[in-house]
Amino acid sequence: MLLPRDFIRSTAVGFGDKTAFVDGGLRRSFVELDQRSDRLASALQAMGVGKGDVVAILAHDIVEVIEHFYACAKIGAVRVGINWRYAAREMVHLVNDCQPKVVIIQDSCLPILGDHLDEFAAGRQLIGLRGDHGLPLDFETLATTEIAPPVLPPIAEDDDIAISYTSGTTGLPKGAIWSQRGVRECQIHTNLQIGLTPEDIFVSPGSTAGVGIVLNTFNLVNGMTIVLPGGDFDVERFLGQVKQEKATFTLLMPTLMRRVLDLYKGGNYDLSTLRLVAYGSEPTRPAVIREWAEVFPSEIMQIYGLTEATGGWLSFLRHEDHLRGFAGEPELLTSCGKPGLHVELSIRDDQGNPLPPGEVGELWARGDVILKGYLNLPEETANTLTEDGWLRCNDLGKYDEEGFFYLTDRKSFMIISGAFNVFPVVVENVLAEHPAVHECAVVGAPHPEWGEAVIAIVSQKPGQSATPEELIEYCRDKVAKWEVPKFIKIVDELPKGGTHKIAKHALREGFRNDPSELPWADQA
Repeated sequence: MLLPRDFIRSTAVGFGDKTAFVDGGLRRSFVELDQRSDRLASALQAMGVGKGDVVAILAHDIVEVIEHFYACAKIGAVRVGINWRYAAREMVHLVNDCQPKVVIIQDSCLPILGDHLDEFAAGRQLIGLRGDHGLPLDFETLATTEIAPPVLPPIAEDDDIAISYTSGTTGLPKGAIWSQRGVRECQIHTNLQIGLTPEDIFVSPGSTAGVGIVLNTFNLVNGMTIVLPGGDFDVERFLGQVKQEKATFTLLMPTLMRRVLDLYKGGNYDLSTLRLVAYGSEPTRPAVIREWAEVFPSEIMQIYGLTEATGGWLSFLRHEDHLRGFAGEPELLTSCGKPGLHVELSIRDDQGNPLPPGEVGELWARGDVILKGYLNLPEETANTLTEDGWLRCNDLGKYDEEGFFYLTDRKSFMIISGAFNVFPVVVENVLAEHPAVHECAVVGAPHPEWGEAVIAIVSQKPGQSATPEELIEYCRDKVAKWEVPKFIKIVDELPKGGTHKIAKHALREGFRNDPSELPWADQA
């Protein structure tokens, strides 16, 4: 029974001095990662950390985050990443929720905590990372000081390996508990189905606090090189890294695809080494997919996954499926693909009954990558996981006769307007086709007659513009009457969350809390 910690040893032997990670000017080989994480693991055990204890890290997307993950995996400690984009109160909630014995804090993240540092650190041992942190212990010292090898306790497949916290857009973050088995299965099967090899060089978008930590350990099962974003994702730096490192693979969110396209077309960048670009994490507009394919010669693949699936990817829209979409089957460009070979997917009604092809219901998933539950939230866990191992994904969708799945939107984003169900992604896909639209989000806003009305928030491409009235008119013959936006707000830029997703929850709540901008506000 191989576990993630075994892959750390195997890659150190099998790939030795080959570069495992590039982090700005730093390069770490597989052997170095094994040695440094050994020393850190031993130091943690000397501090009293045992199997099942939580060790948290608050840092940007740097190589030490990987070393921390490896050290925890070796001794059976539970890894928790704290997103530096959280508000201080969310960080305090997180550590109070998971109760880490040790917290590692990067120097640049200390100012975020401000007056909350004492509360954050209460009863916990602190390790400082990089720079002049001023904390009692130093990460680099622990990772480089010779010490006896760590004692490796017995670990079972169902033991906890990490707790990944959600982005907090619907309230305080909640912790998804991942198993050793789940991480291993995600690492192996996603690699296999994407088709990554030891020769690949993967420029990673980062986001290692949450699900991205699994993505950034894919080289443990194939020995490829991973290029970290050099702190945090920056489009220009990303384009430079692809050229400098001769990258062959990357994975981007739709909002990042849009930003890469915009900058690439205006500059002199070389992305010719890329053989495959994957995208996912939120619905991607067909207009963006087509433009990407026109600009870049690489193959493309859409992958769909969830924090609740160990950051794992549940379905894959492969390059050949995209080619069919470009050649006369455009509906395929709205699909998230077919299920991965390691999972089952099903569309269910509100009573949990399977639905036939073409009918919209909630997506359910089952497989070894599914989370064990939410930390300290038994009711939420019971509402999310069924007794026979199915995960209710909170995504609405359907599937066709060929087995392609189509996500219509998050269940919580569905708009009910005058008794009609409106799936925002349908309207967003239409708006995205307008030549002036850069990004858009469709949400439901309170309406005195219909309960909710469809509204859109739109940013526009440089040098192009359209009035809200023109955009509304553009939609009239392309969607049903009840799906046509009743109000459109033009903004310079749509707000994004910590993982670069458009913050639709914040947009929706903004209009619910303050509907004064809505033309029917005085009728309420």
